[in-house]
Amino acid sequence: MTDGKLTINYAGGTDRGKVRTQNEDSILMSGFERSDVVLLVVADGVGGHKGGEVASKLAVDSIHEYVEKSVLQAHSGGGYGSDWLELTLSHAIFETNARLIKQQQENIDLNNMATTVVAMLFHDNECVVSYLGDSRCYQFANNTLLQITEDHSMLQKLLNEGKINQQEFETSPMHHMISQALGLTSEPDVQVSRLDFDDKASYLLCSDGLTNCVSDAQIQHILSKNQQLETTVDELITKANDNGGIDNISVILVKSVS
Repeated sequence: MTDGKLTINYAGGTDRGKVRTQNEDSILMSGFERSDVVLLVVADGVGGHKGGEVASKLAVDSIHEYVEKSVLQAHSGGGYGSDWLELTLSHAIFETNARLIKQQQENIDLNNMATTVVAMLFHDNECVVSYLGDSRCYQFANNTLLQITEDHSMLQKLLNEGKINQQEFETSPMHHMISQALGLTSEPDVQVSRLDFDDKASYLLCSDGLTNCVSDAQIQHILSKNQQLETTVDELITKANDNGGIDNISVILVKSVS
């Protein structure tokens, strides 16, 4: 914390993995001129050759563009209302979804594209998180890893209903069957949650290329080393590749500056 303001550090990386021929993940880490607003996004695209890559890149670019416009409007007299964070991120995701749907309709080669998304938006000591799909947000505090998001997937639904146990959930080959994503429907179930950002904690955004190859226990162990953020990001990606690298791997790690 500096002069009462939340100052954060962040680092990220994305990797093709060992099996896929191309990287269909996209990440974005951005501050904005003359503001303390910070936007962090991980998107994991699906939709066949080029479709997934186009979807995830369009998602991060479109969300960034909307937030940037909202920051400019705030500085032009609109100001930052008490619900600015929630409204900005939810509208950014809705508008991005509409753009994806429009691209699908205009280009037959992209009509199956979609993308997961997990995003954090910071302003004035406050933070919100939103997601669609199975890209995740974790909190790491007091040497304990806590998953903040809950996968929008058929497996998660089965787990919640008690039809499978945690071990079956973690080892099932059906993780790719997501129930929410940008581009799946014209009216996605977008929920934005305000996060009680712990200035002693770190936060991890990641695609399922990490979590399908690296267990929560392994992630917790790596985070507990308390290394430089860039070093930790690299180690997480390396561990995913060492464990098979079956998918594209994307990681963003963020923590406050003490």
